[in-house]
Amino acid sequence: MKWQEWLELARNEAFWEGHEERGLLKAEYIRDYVLRLWFEEAMDVSIYELDFYPLIMEEEPGEVLLALRDKKRFQLVEGNYALIWPNPETGAYDEKAIDIAPECIRFFCEKYGKKLKVSNKSVVGHQTPA
Repeated sequence: MKWQEWLELARNEAFWEGHEERGLLKAEYIRDYVLRLWFEEAMDVSIYELDFYPLIMEEEPGEVLLALRDKKRFQLVEGNYALIWPNPETGAYDEKAIDIAPECIRFFCEKYGKKLKVSNKSVVGHQTPA
């Protein structure tokens, strides 16, 4: 259901007109399937904690993301504009790496994440309390 919500928003071309995403600055593994995520903002930063367990373990995330059910692989996360899990064998960003667009990650953070520090701008277009 959560992935379906994202897909519906992602397919809405009118929603994305004029949208600018600066992306992730950093991603930090916290515990289990929880990540702390830093998003770049104009002259600011937003920080969230997001539990990926429901997205990866309770829902069907798609074939590519199934590899992230392996907690050791999940822990190898990086934030470099997108959310990236490099190739576990080489550490490279290649065909065996997994990445998720920052717009998708921001959507899940705003909807289901724990807000640690939030800028006034959000992906869903409404003002978020600071």
